[in-house]
Amino acid sequence: MLLITAKHAKTQTARTRKGSAMAEMPFVIWTLLVGLLFPLMIFASIGYRGSILYFAGDSAVRKAAKAPTFTDATTRAASALTTNLTPFTGIAASTPVLSVLVKPIAGGSPTIYTSKLAPGSVDTSKNIYFVISKVEADLAPLVQFNGSWMGMSIPGLTGPFHLTLNQESYAENPSGLTQ
Repeated sequence: MLLITAKHAKTQTARTRKGSAMAEMPFVIWTLLVGLLFPLMIFASIGYRGSILYFAGDSAVRKAAKAPTFTDATTRAASALTTNLTPFTGIAASTPVLSVLVKPIAGGSPTIYTSKLAPGSVDTSKNIYFVISKVEADLAPLVQFNGSWMGMSIPGLTGPFHLTLNQESYAENPSGLTQ
């Protein structure tokens, strides 16, 4: 009888974890930078430009509300909006469209007029008058990717973000809203 003995040697050695972080770091940094940081910077720039547009539109409607006539109000609103947005890039705004909001003091539903009021229709003892400004704008992203990034069309990432602002202010000269 022949007896064969085999010696089992351990072929596994303990692996050290030194160096694995260095090998994985480029992928992790690339994922964080491209996957999270760039889109957050782009959307932060959209928010920044949106707030600039908000304050420019607010200034425009306040100047329009102080105008002596409705015709002068449209001119003042357009001028104020253009002046306030000129120093900033990435905001393409249309001229403000003004309308008049008439709210009855005694209650009831308000009425919106898209042009100046009829002569003799202003009654400050029964109504409160507001000037409403509607501004439409396209806010460009900080970095714009090509037309269909990964097969998707995302406003603010692959193209401009369209924004419509409706703002109102108390009319300081209601009798001028008829002129």
